[in-house]
Amino acid sequence: PHTSAPRPLLTPPPSLPPFLLLPHHLFLPSLHSRRVLDTVVSEPGPGLPWYSRVVYVDDQVIYVYTSGMQRAEPRPVWMAQNEGPEFWDERTWWAQRHQKWFKASLNTLGQLYNQSEGFHIIQMKYGCDLREDNTTWGFYQDSYDGRDFLTFDTESMTLGAADIGAQITKRRWDAEVFDNQQWKRYLEERCIPWLRSSLEYGKETLQRKGKMGDKPYPEASNTV
Repeated sequence: PHTSAPRPLLTPPPSLPPFLLLPHHLFLPSLHSRRVLDTVVSEPGPGLPWYSRVVYVDDQVIYVYTSGMQRAEPRPVWMAQNEGPEFWDERTWWAQRHQKWFKASLNTLGQLYNQSEGFHIIQMKYGCDLREDNTTWGFYQDSYDGRDFLTFDTESMTLGAADIGAQITKRRWDAEVFDNQQWKRYLEERCIPWLRSSLEYGKETLQRKGKMGDKPYPEASNTV
């Protein structure tokens, strides 16, 4: 059975917002990290699907889903060898669910910012770090057209809003403590075990010293 997804951030309609230019402060020194990057564009083109999900461990893409593929697919051999059909079915299910939310998000954000046409991009980025002192850190951030939209602080359990449109969303989500706790639980309790599993699967290439968090990851459009 599937666990419940985080409740949509924007209503109506159901949706999950966004992220484009990744600010440097997201790449604090870490030993290992896991990142999920969801991207949706209003005008897809060659090599640029309207929706994509790219999951990284350190600087390596471990699986990809796009609106064209309609299926989550592993990238490194060690990921394919260690996870069976049930795992990939569940990853596909989650990606397809977020895909629907993102499609609605384009309309919702267009209404918030009074935009009816043109190229627009929303991205959501979240994940966790395992640091050299064995402490962990989780984060959530999204953006619209390359501008910061929302950030989630796991300590204060609140969202930071970048502008008026984000403040509308923030007021709703801050009032829903269950949703905030669900994100906190994911970032602090689920993300790190998944990261550790991937590190074990790919230990020959991933279990190396270094501060992988110091450099940005490739853009999703270049890896899909």
